[in-house]
Amino acid sequence: MISALAHKHGIPVTWVGDSQSLIEAKNLINQGHYECNDDILVMIDPSQVLDQGNTKPSSKAEEMVILRQRLPDLIQTEQAIVKESFTWADANLFGAYEKNSVLIEVLENLGGIGLWGYRWRDSELDETIDQGCPWSFFYASHDHHNIPSNYQGKLVAIENSSVDLTSVYYSDNLEIFSATPTVMKMSGLSENNYADALLKEYLKNSEWNRFIIFVQQQPAIDMEYTSYNNYDRGTIAGIAKILESFFQEVEENPNIKPLTLLQAVKAYKEDFGQTEACYMVFDNIVPLQREIDFYLPPKPKQKPPYPLTFFYYDHECQLVFKEGQMTPIEVKNYILPPYESKYYIEKEIPSISSFRPMRDRDKLIMEFEIESLKYMPYGLAIWDDHSMFSLVSTNARSVKWIGNYLLFIRFNLEEGMNLIEISLKI
Repeated sequence: MISALAHKHGIPVTWVGDSQSLIEAKNLINQGHYECNDDILVMIDPSQVLDQGNTKPSSKAEEMVILRQRLPDLIQTEQAIVKESFTWADANLFGAYEKNSVLIEVLENLGGIGLWGYRWRDSELDETIDQGCPWSFFYASHDHHNIPSNYQGKLVAIENSSVDLTSVYYSDNLEIFSATPTVMKMSGLSENNYADALLKEYLKNSEWNRFIIFVQQQPAIDMEYTSYNNYDRGTIAGIAKILESFFQEVEENPNIKPLTLLQAVKAYKEDFGQTEACYMVFDNIVPLQREIDFYLPPKPKQKPPYPLTFFYYDHECQLVFKEGQMTPIEVKNYILPPYESKYYIEKEIPSISSFRPMRDRDKLIMEFEIESLKYMPYGLAIWDDHSMFSLVSTNARSVKWIGNYLLFIRFNLEEGMNLIEISLKI
């Protein structure tokens, strides 16, 4: 049903499953591939190799040794079965819920190009934790599976589903605020054009990004009438209606290009050899007139409305800024995280010691003094519309105009006092 809806609007889909489930849908997948360029993604479960034998690994180190020995055979076997059944498929795009550095290393060595299933700000209650990772696409590191690599990337990490960044950040509930139609239907968010608002936030941010991907996942089991007793035709129809609203927008909007995950990964790898920086401004899009059904845990740590917030990541860090505040409210340091830091978060964020703005005719000069206890990636958000200015000079790494929302200054702090200068002119 999902593929039929997508194909009606000329949109290809990516079929996700292990070799057995993909083969069970072989006729449908083949038809979709030849008619609409559908593709496949092979799911891998690393725990399978740990369950072999009578004894469990006695330590994490032993577990890594077993995975390094046995994972290649599991992956190559799954890949061979899929390629035999789907002769047109490269079968080099994979998915996994449980991830670790060995999986990344093995997939890189076997020629894998992408790994789907990453979850930004995952719950600590979830055993398949990806906490600390960026949203969207990044090149996964074989040192730590949930951070961008600091070397020339090989394996593109792919998020499970695109999310409402602001709502997830402040509520701590990744389960509810996502692009998955089932979730929108069950939570009641779909009743107030939330789906349309979410897609528009991504379209807005495409203006200042070189690459924006909107990943939408819809579990097939949720569209089957026999899957759950409490699912009736009205529920299924409601989910289909949400999907259709997304598909219509994709079909009618010339600024949106529908891609399979394989096509998106190939496009990313062609354009970027290292994790591409991502800049996202997200407003509150949660309808305030409706009580949200948080049918999935956890309950929100903060209820809407949520403040306008700027999110940024590159291969060295992840930064979060709240409207009106120049310094970040959160810094995830990928290159030199603090000792025993949870998910790379800096416990002490440097503040501005001195800020000196100066006007000279048609020039605006800003000087910032920032003291840091260590070398660390950092940035400043100068809120308000600066679109009338152009850059004259700066000692920062980069300066980026984020529409009429803010001016973003990216630099790394050295230990001690740092002087950051930026000169603009009208």
